[in-house]
Amino acid sequence: MPLASRPAKETLRLAKLQSYEILDTPPEPAYDDITSLAAHICQTPTALISLIDANRQWFKSKVGFEANESARNIAFCDRTIQQSNVLIVEDTHQSAQFRDNPLVTGAPHIRFYAGTPLITPDGHALGSLCVIDYVPHQLTAKQLQALRALSRQVITQMELARHAQQLKAINAQLEQKVRARTLKLSSALQQLSKTQTKLLKREAALRQSALHDPLTGLPNRSYFLQRLDQAIQLVYRQPQHLYAVLFIDLDNFKPVNDTLGHEIGDFLLQHIAKQIKSLLRKSDLLARVGGDEFAVLLDDIPDQDHAIFVVQRLQARLKQPFVMTERRAFIGASIGITFSCVGYRHPEAALRDANAAMRYAKKQSKQQSKALLQSQLKPQRSEAATSSSKVASGQLSGQLSGQPPIVIQDEALLHQQFAVFDTVLQGQAAAQITLEDELRQALLRHEFHLYYQPIFDLSVQPFATPALTGFEVLIRWHHPTRGCLEAEDFIAIAEELGIVRQLCSQVIQTACQQLKAWRAHPAYADLCLHINLSLLQLTSPQIVSQWRTYLAKYDLPAAAFQLEIEEQVLLSDDATITQVLNQLKALGLRLCVDDFGCGHSSLSRLHQLEISTLKIDRSLIKELTRTDVSDPLNPQLESSAQASTKGTDIIKTILDLGNSAGMSVIAEGIETSEQLAALVALGCRLGQGFWLSEALSVAAIDRYLAK
Repeated sequence: MPLASRPAKETLRLAKLQSYEILDTPPEPAYDDITSLAAHICQTPTALISLIDANRQWFKSKVGFEANESARNIAFCDRTIQQSNVLIVEDTHQSAQFRDNPLVTGAPHIRFYAGTPLITPDGHALGSLCVIDYVPHQLTAKQLQALRALSRQVITQMELARHAQQLKAINAQLEQKVRARTLKLSSALQQLSKTQTKLLKREAALRQSALHDPLTGLPNRSYFLQRLDQAIQLVYRQPQHLYAVLFIDLDNFKPVNDTLGHEIGDFLLQHIAKQIKSLLRKSDLLARVGGDEFAVLLDDIPDQDHAIFVVQRLQARLKQPFVMTERRAFIGASIGITFSCVGYRHPEAALRDANAAMRYAKKQSKQQSKALLQSQLKPQRSEAATSSSKVASGQLSGQLSGQPPIVIQDEALLHQQFAVFDTVLQGQAAAQITLEDELRQALLRHEFHLYYQPIFDLSVQPFATPALTGFEVLIRWHHPTRGCLEAEDFIAIAEELGIVRQLCSQVIQTACQQLKAWRAHPAYADLCLHINLSLLQLTSPQIVSQWRTYLAKYDLPAAAFQLEIEEQVLLSDDATITQVLNQLKALGLRLCVDDFGCGHSSLSRLHQLEISTLKIDRSLIKELTRTDVSDPLNPQLESSAQASTKGTDIIKTILDLGNSAGMSVIAEGIETSEQLAALVALGCRLGQGFWLSEALSVAAIDRYLAK
């Protein structure tokens, strides 16, 4: 039957038949048992399970029949599915409907047929269960009842097979989903495992970075305090347990770092860390707690002498020179010691006290080094005096273009000290903490004020009224209980606390604002200010932007300011410092070398940095007060006369150097009339000091300018 002309009901029936997926399947015992039972019950030689397809009838099971299928148009079953009851033909020869059927007139010569339709639960007749005989036959009521029951079993078997097939398909889908999900989960687990591994590595790296110094690989302050706290707790459980805390500060690291650069400085820190660690026991702990500061925990030591012995070994090792390419640096260390017998409850307190002891040791070391340096400078100055004529004649011009001599602290000046914390140092440590807190509060309370020491032109006559050319800016702290403190009393601690940069910005702004006001006086339109810059300030590029901002804000020429730097800066080849200096010069600011003549300087660096002014160190000015009269009966007077002559020669050399190089020279620290007269006689044009004027407040200067 063509698809287009097939009734809708037949189309649905055929679709239902296809859904069972039974056509053309191999024989199955479950169906064969039903046909055998039907033939037996009905006492016929043949029984068939026939399914009606579109153009054929196909036998799923057969008993006593050879063919597998036949044409639908001659099939008895095609008539059976068109009714709901059993189709019985007791004698086909007597049936007008079937007697001419090819299956009757020809093989297999059917004479009897009884078939019951196979009806699905939703009412579709798919085929029949039939019995066939080749002679006329009759069925009893019980046989017909049994035939109906067996037909229902065929449908039941087909439903079971279909459900089984559906379950199989569902299982296959589920298995596919499970496999896909398993693969996805496996991939997710692998990714999770990789992520977990990365997180563990990152956590370990964070733990390492949180507790270790990235440069040296040593434990940091946090790690050290944790271990120290464990030692403190152990003392409470075992009172006989003894430990010592060492605080190590490298004595000469900063000049080396500034002179040779941070790369060499970093390498030096790594080298020193290895040197210190090599002298310690495995049970001891070495940590880096600051830029050039280390701490050592000597745990479970037999006695205090053991710690002293370790300190002496450390200082002996650190006293050895650090050798680089054609350069030798002597470092050394100041070390503070404290012991568990003090009775610490908190690790921070122990480290603080060891730090206080170190500060005391460093102070003693500086005092000894300063005394030795002063004793060595006197004979050196006599040698410098012989160069005066060379400077004047230009014989030193070659030095201005040569390589800068790098001079790092001599071994003879290396006075390493160590100190053990005691009650005296405890008081000093408490005072230090108080001072640090007061400094922080002072910044918030605006307790810092600027004073200005006048700089005069000494060549103006009459000399009784020297001409004012400018001021040196000096910072003072108006302490609420201690009065007015000078910079040397607090500036070093301010640098350690990191508040110097904030102070620097305030100083620049205030100085610019004040100079703008003073230059408004017509007679003082050319006043200039000298402002001191430390190495710490020169490592901050922010200072360039601060100057640029305030010069523009107050509409001042940059040449109105001279930035005073130490001689030590001339020896530095640090790229950051050089860059900052060049940027400040590019703004038009001028550079002045402070305390010139007290140490070593690089003449070529004076030229490279285009230094505008040299300030003669006050120690040289001080020697001018000594008598020039010799007395054979008084050797001390003879020595003083010689020192005065040597001091005069050095000052003359500096003045000649300034004249030949086009630099101004200022004598600072003029405290007597004799010094002033000597400087004027030597041709020194500019000077400052208490004899001329002390540092003045803004109000005092305003009154002076108003006269």
